[in-house]
Amino acid sequence: MRSALVAAAAVQGGLFSRQQALRAGYTAREIKALTRPGGVWAVVRHGVYCQRIDVEALDQRARWILKDRAAALSTRQPSTLSHDSAARLLGIDTLEPPTQASHLTVVGTTGSRTNGDLTRHRDLLPLCVERVDDLVATSYARTAIDIGRWHGYRHGLVAVDSVRNMGVPLADLEAELTRMVRHPHVARARAAVADSDEGAESVLETLGRELVASLELGDIETQFAVGLADGRVVWCDIRVGCHIFECHGMAKLVPVSTGGVATEPAERVLWKQQARETAVCAEGLGASRIVWADCFGAGRERALTRLRKEYVVTEARFGRELPEHLRRFADSHPRRRTSRLRTPCSTTAA
Repeated sequence: MRSALVAAAAVQGGLFSRQQALRAGYTAREIKALTRPGGVWAVVRHGVYCQRIDVEALDQRARWILKDRAAALSTRQPSTLSHDSAARLLGIDTLEPPTQASHLTVVGTTGSRTNGDLTRHRDLLPLCVERVDDLVATSYARTAIDIGRWHGYRHGLVAVDSVRNMGVPLADLEAELTRMVRHPHVARARAAVADSDEGAESVLETLGRELVASLELGDIETQFAVGLADGRVVWCDIRVGCHIFECHGMAKLVPVSTGGVATEPAERVLWKQQARETAVCAEGLGASRIVWADCFGAGRERALTRLRKEYVVTEARFGRELPEHLRRFADSHPRRRTSRLRTPCSTTAA
């Protein structure tokens, strides 16, 4: 690319507009040739491009962030990335939305309008925002609440759990709900905040807790510490009474190099999971496993039946009440977390 366009793209995450290309000396004919199918430039959004070589190496999330950047670059009004776009930028865990889209919030009477793969939301309230490099997004708390309002309770529960686990105080979420009391569908988000838990460390752990809660077996505790016979301390995903529910996702078996979290071969990961479960049960606890398929559709109904039966067996063997020595050990070994928030929040107009 010509030097003037290289400079413009460098401060825009590799993106540049048609007008910037024209100002850099390219003709309309050159731009048409460069953006043809398979051309040197990839069309990220109408009138917004980047070098094709820069796109080909990106994963799906990174490509959508590029589209979000393009949406912000092409809008004529000052705008803030919000909803799914803000979640992608801030690294908030979410359920896959029904329809992928970029989301921007601009100043205006409350309402939303979707055009293709871009939804523009209007809001008159000042926004609490986060800046990531050259992009501005709604805050962690506001983003999670917006996802709950836009996509519904379950999506909101996952997002709220995620931001709480990242370090967002419950008070921040409640403050946003108070400010947004007149916003559409805020009741969905309020229910998600009320049912949220900072102990969920993945989407599956949120869905697993929701599944267990629907059994109505008793109070739920997340990240329950257990001391094993070999001296190790492990934290179990979910506990009710004397029964542990562990959530096992495919990511634990997939190598880091291909998008998972496994640093060892899958067979060794599975062997360690089984050995851990055996050691936990040896301390006087029952255990169940929850996988992704247990949380949806017909698989959910089968899982509810199985989990209830497994819990009943544990209750018959160990009783309903957690032994005092297990309670004391768990209380003295809380799960320690490091905040994963990017930057402090600052208030500004949208």
